[in-house]
Amino acid sequence: MYESFDAFEYIDYLRRRWVFMAVACGVAILIVLPASLLLPKRYTATASIAIEPPGGADPRTSTAISPVYLESLKAYERLAESDSLFERAVERFHLRSDQSQPIESLKRGVLRVSKVRDTKILEISVTLRDPRLAQNVAQYVAEQTANLNRDENVSADSDSMAQAQKTMDEARLRLEKAQSAVTEVATREPVEALQTEVDAGADLQSRLREQLIQAQADVAEYQERATQPDAQFARDQLPAARARAATLEKQSRDVEKSVQDKSAMLARRLARRASLDADLKMARDSYDSAAARLRDLHATAGSRGERLQVIDPGIVPQRPSSPNVPLNTGVAMFLALIASLVYLSFAFVYRRRSVGYEPAVSRGMRA
Repeated sequence: MYESFDAFEYIDYLRRRWVFMAVACGVAILIVLPASLLLPKRYTATASIAIEPPGGADPRTSTAISPVYLESLKAYERLAESDSLFERAVERFHLRSDQSQPIESLKRGVLRVSKVRDTKILEISVTLRDPRLAQNVAQYVAEQTANLNRDENVSADSDSMAQAQKTMDEARLRLEKAQSAVTEVATREPVEALQTEVDAGADLQSRLREQLIQAQADVAEYQERATQPDAQFARDQLPAARARAATLEKQSRDVEKSVQDKSAMLARRLARRASLDADLKMARDSYDSAAARLRDLHATAGSRGERLQVIDPGIVPQRPSSPNVPLNTGVAMFLALIASLVYLSFAFVYRRRSVGYEPAVSRGMRA
């Protein structure tokens, strides 16, 4: 008859069959140990790259080191494990014995790239049968990764500097054009001489007005005297005074019109020169800004992006990374032990159901 599970009976059952578990573990060792020793040895070499933040000592381009920034550096793993870079390494070191083997599958078994957590260190590990070749490949991949990053930074800087140079050249042309316009207008439309003429005309007009006022006063005086019987002299001088007043009035009007015309011309020239001066100032400011931008780009060239530097090319590994004989043996023993325990557990349950089981130690003695 089936009874409920009794842990003491189960432990006693296993104790009586310890030889079975020992034999299972021994068989596992006898199978795994020779197989591990016969497997080809593979060696892993690791090269390290330091990812320096952009800017260096320049506070204008410095980058704050934060956990988010450190996590963003994982993007450089893609650069180091790119297929094109690994393909060049395969061709350089003749890593592919079977030409039909895809590059992707070969890379999965050979190359491993990882950024050390919360650091700026990128590790490149290469696993091959030849330890020296593994170190050479790891160093090559690390150096090429740094070169690729430097080339990308230089390319980005070159594009920026080319655009800045183009902008400065255009600003220089506008500045030269503005300077030429100012010089041409100053030569073709002089202001100083015209200003002198306007001033001289204004002075002449002032004197003519004074003389006209005096002539008109003389005419009025002669007219008043001419009415007297003994004023023949006044009557004789009156026509001449009138003629002189008329002449002075005409000259005053002519001078006034000339001064007005020249003043209007002077105003137009001054306005045009002010406009050209404003254009020249804008062109000069634009050129100075473009030149300063280009100088800044030259000063910060190569420092706007992260800089990769190989800090450890790795060493030739002395111990194989695989097969790991102690690990394989330990895993085999553990699995054999688990398998034997599972088998004995099923056997224990089956025997209790079929014929029952009477332990060597009675329940009364246990009590």
